[in-house]
Amino acid sequence: MRKSIYLLSAAMLGLMASCVDKEPGGGGDVPEINEIPGFSTVKDVAVNIDYGYDGYTTSFGIYIENPYNENGTMKEGVEPYFSAFTDENSSYNASVSLPAYAETVYLCSSSVGIPRCLELNVVDGAINYKFEVPELPGTTPAVRAESDDPCYIVTTPEVVNNRYKLYGLYDKISQMTFVDGYRIYYWASNSDVDDLYSLDMSRETSGLLWRTQNMLTDRRGNKQDNSQYTSDSEDTNITIPTTYGGEELESCHLDLVFISATGEYENAMGYYYYKTGTTPDISSLPKYVVFPLTTDGNPNHPVKARLQFYGENYDQAGTDDFPGGYTVGWVLFPNVDRTVGGWSHSYKSWNLRVINEGIAEVYGDGMAIYSNSEYNRNQKKGCITLNDTETGRVVIGFEDQTNNVNGSDNSFDDILFYVESNPDVIYNEDRPDIPEPEEPTYDTYTTYATLAFEDIWPTGGDYDLNDVIVEQTRTVTHNSNGFITEIKDSFVVTNLNGSADYVDAFGFKVASNAVGNASGALAVEESNQFIMFDNAQNAIGQAYELVRTFEDGELANEGFDDEFNPFIVVNYVAGAKNRTEVHLPKYAATSWANSEQQGTADDAYYVNKNGKYPFAISLEGVRGWEPVTEEVTIGSAGEYPQYNNWVEAGCPTSGQYADWYLNKE
Repeated sequence: MRKSIYLLSAAMLGLMASCVDKEPGGGGDVPEINEIPGFSTVKDVAVNIDYGYDGYTTSFGIYIENPYNENGTMKEGVEPYFSAFTDENSSYNASVSLPAYAETVYLCSSSVGIPRCLELNVVDGAINYKFEVPELPGTTPAVRAESDDPCYIVTTPEVVNNRYKLYGLYDKISQMTFVDGYRIYYWASNSDVDDLYSLDMSRETSGLLWRTQNMLTDRRGNKQDNSQYTSDSEDTNITIPTTYGGEELESCHLDLVFISATGEYENAMGYYYYKTGTTPDISSLPKYVVFPLTTDGNPNHPVKARLQFYGENYDQAGTDDFPGGYTVGWVLFPNVDRTVGGWSHSYKSWNLRVINEGIAEVYGDGMAIYSNSEYNRNQKKGCITLNDTETGRVVIGFEDQTNNVNGSDNSFDDILFYVESNPDVIYNEDRPDIPEPEEPTYDTYTTYATLAFEDIWPTGGDYDLNDVIVEQTRTVTHNSNGFITEIKDSFVVTNLNGSADYVDAFGFKVASNAVGNASGALAVEESNQFIMFDNAQNAIGQAYELVRTFEDGELANEGFDDEFNPFIVVNYVAGAKNRTEVHLPKYAATSWANSEQQGTADDAYYVNKNGKYPFAISLEGVRGWEPVTEEVTIGSAGEYPQYNNWVEAGCPTSGQYADWYLNKE
């Protein structure tokens, strides 16, 4: 995290005041430091996140641009500007630094059961997200169950397509729900329906999500090949025995709990059932769609649906009592947005009728994916099945590109759900077990800025800020324990050839407790002070990198600030002290600098004494910055003219003019 202003020490301020009589240019007295703007392009923003889980630590990233393309795929090269892990109750409250121009951010996560990406506004210096329990519709009941069970009997399933025997448990759901302008749930509140669907917010489920996330992704939360866990229908399908505990089993309740969708497709999923021991004719079996539209984090919390049994011949009123001697299988309808129109259309125009058309088309094309793999293309297995030993639940994952002729990533976490039964009849010790996480997981975030320097200091100059220009990219690696393990600072020299007549070196200083094990500098002048290159003109187009590594527990990620203090050395001579250094406004010079230059000529804390022009500036969140024309003052016509408005407004770090450095004309 970049510190906004690093104020000069009281001793340095006194020294600068004493140097007023020595200034060669007679530039007048040094103003009070609070009269000089800091020219910061960084703002500190409070981040308040509550994902609504008790007992679930999850990672998240804050992006300053939408990391997704219109088709739902991740953009290449777009990294979070900040990321962290929540506490064990899925909450995070801290301050982070963002570019001044960032008024809208994207809160994204690859963790199971967490919203994939939320577009949020920075309001009153804060980013806020709190999960609110939605109203969930179900199906109009005909008869209430003879128990305290909250689920109800269904009369007739919703017809999706008679010809293909496709049905749905949903009823009267007109269109999807929007929260904060983002599609969160595919259902809409309806006062005419009762709760067939319900949220599973239990602590047991939170632990299950954490274990599943760590098993099916790499240590940084990225998709990985999980094909070693693929299973046959004998393990994936749920078989209800005829006896339980030595007695005849009359019936059993089955709950399907949808926990995550991470696939790029808009998918629908459902179930079918048949008598155990028979070979199902998949074309004649009714398929019941439970979740008609799932993808990209939707639903964003575990949603429980009570499965319904419609009789041996599929023609009876629905009941949530499954008799013994039946087997339940699973079906995925991938890429149903082929008919709907995909990400390029307005979600609000999508209703169940249109979605069902997409489901029917996918089925008609033979692209449905079954847990009975003999009905898939090339009989390829489309599911993995895992036991969670902590809860006794069975977790099932679908690969939504199983039938894709071009192959897939074999992550098998595009759709994740678990199954519960009452009584518990479905645990199978032959399935792979989900282990407890043993090591901390890792994540990264990347910040970037352009550093621009005027090397005619302290006497002033043309203030074109193009003598030395360096693009900095910082990648921070941190773990789920809350500590940073690596900081990688990369620098690319982008000033133009001939922009400076001096030999200008570039370096930086960090806090003494943020050095760790550092490598990559041209020179280490002090333990926390590094020179990266010695001549900017000779280094144009070249890249330099300093890597600092830390032990777990050494440097906390929350509230992290290494007091990054970049500078140039004018007419650099290796090892020479009493030198001319140029720093960002109000930042302290190093002990190697000529202190007698401070506050002389036009200088006031590395700002022109009139308060209009800095001798150096950090332009946060920008790459490829077009330099100001040589010998033309910044703010002139065609040279970032909004700069003048920004300075006159007091250099605000939000609102109007905060993005002045993004527009040269």
